[in-house]
Amino acid sequence: MRFNKNQVLNNEVPDKILGIYYFKDNLNNIIYIGKSINIKRRLNQHLKNGRKRLISSFVSLKIKKLNTELEALLLESQEIKRYKPIYNRQLRRYKDRYSIFKKINKDGYPIYYLETTNSNSLLDFMSKKQAYNFLLKINNKFNLCEKLNGIDKINKSCFKYQLKICKGACIKNEPVYKYQKRFEDSLSSLYQFPNNCKLFFKYNDFITNVTILNNQVVEFGVRGKSKHKIEFNSYDEIRIINNYMRKFPSRISKIRNNN
Repeated sequence: MRFNKNQVLNNEVPDKILGIYYFKDNLNNIIYIGKSINIKRRLNQHLKNGRKRLISSFVSLKIKKLNTELEALLLESQEIKRYKPIYNRQLRRYKDRYSIFKKINKDGYPIYYLETTNSNSLLDFMSKKQAYNFLLKINNKFNLCEKLNGIDKINKSCFKYQLKICKGACIKNEPVYKYQKRFEDSLSSLYQFPNNCKLFFKYNDFITNVTILNNQVVEFGVRGKSKHKIEFNSYDEIRIINNYMRKFPSRISKIRNNN
């Protein structure tokens, strides 16, 4: 569905369309992507309270009608990565918080670390203290190495290793594969579901399914309606699923473990 600017300004977009929408400029470049369960209502919010530069820059609107809010949330995330709209990027910079990330260190051990950005983060927090305390909690629960995760700044073995609590990853005494298992368990605990599974969400007459492999969404869709492959891998989609589950726990109809 496509509309010119005058049609948008004159409130001619049909009511109660669920999906994602694209603002385009005079060169047909996508400058902003959003989602809503009622796009007409969301557009009116843009016109009334939105950024003036965005409203003055767009000349046309494209709408992609979808079936469920979760489908729209996940597809919006992928489309923003695909097109990198200028106004989505600008808005994201203003939302930077302390975030938890993961990576593999030079010795092959997976580690967590903190940064002040939310681009492809695992979890975001309003302050460094909140992020640090959460990391400490995860560290203790799964007996991860405090030196590897930046909690203990000592140059040699961490303090917990001296207490015979840490298994020695800090000085490469613990095999990477054993540490990796505990780390993966800790990663799964962040998201309330197994790291290899299929999730099913029922709302009204639709069932949205999401396939997760190695703690990343690889596919999603609505049964009998659509199927979407993840082309731009990140942890954004996992965070979307996690937040959705917290917000609408009654919509989870099944979790199938694929291990």
